[in-house]
Amino acid sequence: MMKKQSSVTNNMSVYWNLLMMMVLLGFMMFYASDSHATNHLSGLKSDIADTFGANSDVPYFLLLAEGVVGAMAYIKTKNLMVLAGVPVLMIFTHFALS
Repeated sequence: MMKKQSSVTNNMSVYWNLLMMMVLLGFMMFYASDSHATNHLSGLKSDIADTFGANSDVPYFLLLAEGVVGAMAYIKTKNLMVLAGVPVLMIFTHFALS
């Protein structure tokens, strides 16, 4: 009595896909040293620093928004941990943006 082969090993598309993957892997291995990249956004680094840096208005408005949202959350919940968490969050944000 012969064993029946499973339909996965009997299917030729599996072998074809495996062959294609091996060929593509070979292309990737041999042509990896030929690929080069240029950073087209490198000129924007100074603009980003001017907009979101320590001397811009964004950190000020972010800290102001944190204070307002924290005060509103405290008024809504009457939870002292929310009120104590606002200065901690502001200190973390201040040092993260510095």
